[in-house]
Amino acid sequence: MGKLILAVEDRDRLVQTLSEQQQQYISESLIRGRRTVFANEMAKQKGFHIPEDTDAAQIELLLNDWIYTGYVDAGMVSPDLRCECGRPLRYQHRVEHKETGEVKHFGIEHLKEHLAIDSSVVSAIKKGFEAIDYELDELLIKRNSGWTQDPELLQMERLPDDVADHLRLGLPLLERQINRLRQIRAAAQSVRSTPKVEPRPIAAPVKAVEAPMDLFAWQDAVEEHQNQQKQQKQQEPPLWELPYALQEPTQRYLRGGMKSARIICELLISEHGGSDLRFLTGKPRLYLSVCSYIESLDGVRPETVGPEDRTYAIQQPASK
Repeated sequence: MGKLILAVEDRDRLVQTLSEQQQQYISESLIRGRRTVFANEMAKQKGFHIPEDTDAAQIELLLNDWIYTGYVDAGMVSPDLRCECGRPLRYQHRVEHKETGEVKHFGIEHLKEHLAIDSSVVSAIKKGFEAIDYELDELLIKRNSGWTQDPELLQMERLPDDVADHLRLGLPLLERQINRLRQIRAAAQSVRSTPKVEPRPIAAPVKAVEAPMDLFAWQDAVEEHQNQQKQQKQQEPPLWELPYALQEPTQRYLRGGMKSARIICELLISEHGGSDLRFLTGKPRLYLSVCSYIESLDGVRPETVGPEDRTYAIQQPASK
């Protein structure tokens, strides 16, 4: 389904046909979605590379300035809801400064004026908010038209939490959720259809023919050994080995409530001198060693495992 946009009156009318529980879930989803968009764009401005579906609370751990805390919908333009400039609003967005505690209220059009952030960031935030509105319209139109989901697509061991929530509440799935289910299903089918590789027979060892003795071979051997040592010093540690200096900060971040391996990587890079080498996707090369180290700790278990990030839960104080 392509992008759809309802007139405000039509959207309000369709929202009113939802149950109270459905409306509450959608309202919370809108706030969570906008909070994630806002945090992600603010983090990008600072040079961090964060997967789009990372939890907003985790992204906000990277920020020290404005965070999005919610919005109010008055149902119509109201003098009771005003922008910082005094203009009456229907939708009033609210942000809070992490360090000073200052709270600001504004209409989306005055985001740049009141927060003094770059215009490109403001544009990206607005586009992100619009995409969330498009998804609300998609959901409302699907529900109003009696749309149903292909039951075969739901046949999997464990459904993503947001998909399970939609099904539990009787809400249609969004196109991005359907695409994710297709990707999960395709990945599972690919694993099942991968043929097993039979081990090849080991060839019999070939008897070496002794060469004539070289009286100066010891000099070549010494030089080769010295060259190897020099190359080893210049090379970085293996990707799966987290440098010792980064191990304690990693444990500290876990104990402090950080779950995302990607967020921990960004902090190790910006705060502790971790390698800032990245893959073309923006993912830090440090990511593999961080995940490997975390999963070697006692009392830490993977909570979610995805292609872009892994999150972890601590069952007891992390220790090796």
